[in-house]
Amino acid sequence: MNEPAAVRFFHVWDTYAKVVAANYMYHQEIGQAIKAALRARFGGRAFTVLDLGCGDAATFAPLLEGFDVKNYLGADLSEAALALARQNLSGLACPVVLTQADLMSELESAEPHDLIYVSFALHHLTTAQKAEFFRVAAQKLAPGGLLLVADVVREEGQNLPDYLEGYTNYLTEVMVTLEPSEREAIREHITGFDLPEPCSVLQKQAEDRGLRMLDVAAPHKWHRLLAFAKA
Repeated sequence: MNEPAAVRFFHVWDTYAKVVAANYMYHQEIGQAIKAALRARFGGRAFTVLDLGCGDAATFAPLLEGFDVKNYLGADLSEAALALARQNLSGLACPVVLTQADLMSELESAEPHDLIYVSFALHHLTTAQKAEFFRVAAQKLAPGGLLLVADVVREEGQNLPDYLEGYTNYLTEVMVTLEPSEREAIREHITGFDLPEPCSVLQKQAEDRGLRMLDVAAPHKWHRLLAFAKA
């Protein structure tokens, strides 16, 4: 008998929580880079947030503490993830709206925002879909706005099969706190759904739409934070 969707979700989410807690994907270093980028761009001024593919917001919500957030809009396809996000975002002293939608649909329908954030979701799109993302994101950024993309990327000159083999081998070796079945599930997900680009491709797609890439910390060759500004 198949498990209910909510049960499957929490099995997967529990595994991902273990990955985050062990910092296998450099969430801690990326988080520090996000806070630095927010301080540099917004300083003490208030800003609005559009969080695409927000999941449970467990890693992003703490990063917003101490900033003057005017309102937060989060979107994710998972109703179960949004229920957790509602709890994790309860500490924000601003209006919080959570919508069940895919990232492109929400981006296209949203009003302009000062900050657009997407974390470990863009790599599921094809190259053409990523280009469309940057086209719409450039339109939806308010003047002086900031686009932050935390994600996996390929090394320059590395083809997709080599990346998938190297990255899954890396995770299999380092994820010692996970059960073998959990490691295998992650490997199957990555090889079946991940389509990361080299940074140079993402940079060109963004710059073609008038966005300027900012210099931010790069914690690991595959795990990066990319920041783009709108003049």
